[in-house]
Amino acid sequence: MNERTIQIDVIGKIEGTQFMKCKLYTNENIVIIMMNEFDYERLKEEGIFIRDGKSRDSAGVLNTTNTFIEKN
Repeated sequence: MNERTIQIDVIGKIEGTQFMKCKLYTNENIVIIMMNEFDYERLKEEGIFIRDGKSRDSAGVLNTTNTFIEKN
């Protein structure tokens, strides 16, 4: 059985825009993505992001998701 893991870390707001800079982790890959701030706030309210997003952790991450595991 193949498994794929997915997690998103929010790094912070991109100054002068309405976007959040994020890191998308899939297995061993890391991809920098942008997420609309409105969408981020909505997903935070839905509990997709697990922190309040008001302070950074020791790695500089503002918010994160749980690690989602997709099984084939």
